[in-house]
Amino acid sequence: MEQSVKVWDSFLAQNDRVEFVWLQFMSLTSNPVVRMVPRAKFSDMLKNSQMLSMTRAVLHLLPGDRLVDGASPTGKFHIRPDLSTAYTQFGCNGTRAVVNVDCVDTHGTPIAECARSRVRALHDLLERDTQTALLVGFEVEVMFVRPREEGGKVVDYDAINSEHSYGSMNPEDRTYLGLIEAVARALATVGIALEQFHAEAGPGQWEFVLPPAPPLQAIDLLLRARETIVIVAQTFGLCATVTPQPFVGKACNGAHVHLSVNPLKGQEEPLMLQNVESFFAGIMKHLPAVLAFSLPRDISYTRVATGTWSGGEYAAWGWENKEVALRRIQENRFELKLADGLSNPYLVLSAILSAGIDGMVRNFPLTGGHCWKAPAKLSVEEREELGIETLLPRTLDQSLTALEADGALGSLMGPDLVSTYVRLKRGEAEFLREMEEDERRRWLIARY
Repeated sequence: MEQSVKVWDSFLAQNDRVEFVWLQFMSLTSNPVVRMVPRAKFSDMLKNSQMLSMTRAVLHLLPGDRLVDGASPTGKFHIRPDLSTAYTQFGCNGTRAVVNVDCVDTHGTPIAECARSRVRALHDLLERDTQTALLVGFEVEVMFVRPREEGGKVVDYDAINSEHSYGSMNPEDRTYLGLIEAVARALATVGIALEQFHAEAGPGQWEFVLPPAPPLQAIDLLLRARETIVIVAQTFGLCATVTPQPFVGKACNGAHVHLSVNPLKGQEEPLMLQNVESFFAGIMKHLPAVLAFSLPRDISYTRVATGTWSGGEYAAWGWENKEVALRRIQENRFELKLADGLSNPYLVLSAILSAGIDGMVRNFPLTGGHCWKAPAKLSVEEREELGIETLLPRTLDQSLTALEADGALGSLMGPDLVSTYVRLKRGEAEFLREMEEDERRRWLIARY
């Protein structure tokens, strides 16, 4: 804890206006959970090796703060700050420090429901057992929408521009350059150096490409970026949403994940290529179960389609093919396209790491490609020749069933984590399915 105090004191020396500390983690249903502590109290906690405790029930809550069936209202856990993640939130004039936390027991051991700790443990396992490491780069696809109010209440959301297309810069796009450039500047102030940004195909949709980083740091950067984009949009009187389809019949928001497997120092290159292909073969093998995390709601499965550049209907890969689940960019780098912004990225990468590790351990061959067009448009014979056999789940129910049946993935991720997640997703789905379609659409935009 002495080291933590030194790190915190160093942070405060550079950010002396901090008044409050936000300790936060992401729930299994992709909602931020935050505890706010005055600066002096937080400093005392570090000096005295104290951690805040929370009721364990908070990890098992459905919308409306209802406990999922089978969950207990008893028990607690502690939140342990990771001070390497500390930053001052954009727009607060330096008064708010945000720190990501791990969820641990009394002895400091991560609890089963802590997806953040699971990413760390799985990547450590990958490095130790395979002498390789994963680099991850996220794309943030977001739609900027204008809340429509009646009587002081938001009743719907309108697109900020409708004449919008991939990479466009038409006169209407130019009217929002102030917003887009404000986002880029804000991201720089919170330590995110964008690779690039551009218009996407949906109404008011833009993509911001984040830099590659090791898995845990990449996710922490992703959540920081999304928070910052939301704050900037609010200053323009807008809402920034990552929900998959804010406007029916229009292009969807995705959350593509770039993955590269790289040798640790001293690893031999021939062995490296074999490891790379087995890692991604593991993802292909376990993809139906992985989708339970990367496509976590009913609306997410609009991505499992042909002709939308969103991943297609089969477990397949292809060089620079945007109509397959895994687009191969380099020998050791792929892009997973079947993911959206409603997912918990810690869970998504836990599933990817588990699948990849299983592929390496069992030395899976990489089949399912090279697919040169949409797999659904190949003949049966062409698919058989490429080894494209697996039709992907078309619904959340199907992917959850696949997850429950995937013992290898569940064992690596942790059976308790998987079973808790499945119960939560089924309870959440039941809640959302009771809504009318338009009400459900508005509910998702307001929260994501």
